[in-house]
Amino acid sequence: MSAPALSVASPELGEALAGELERASRLLGELAFELGSDETTLRRHLTGLQSIDHVTQIMLNIATVLRAGEGTDQLAGVTLEDVAGRLRASLN
Repeated sequence: MSAPALSVASPELGEALAGELERASRLLGELAFELGSDETTLRRHLTGLQSIDHVTQIMLNIATVLRAGEGTDQLAGVTLEDVAGRLRASLN
């Protein structure tokens, strides 16, 4: 079953928001890489660093939704099952 189409204020705003999410995701990824390059930090904070990776993936999935055109299944590009499930549940 397709989710109902949702609309952001404008396609331009959706694109701008998606771009901001991608930029923030890159910054978080760079931070995680920098922190993970220190062996002591990596050992102490492996779970936290993995959480940063998960957050960046969520952000990229939301960017995909923001870029999806109206009249399409806007959640089709969401690759994280937990995110897709929460988003689909919010539409019901």
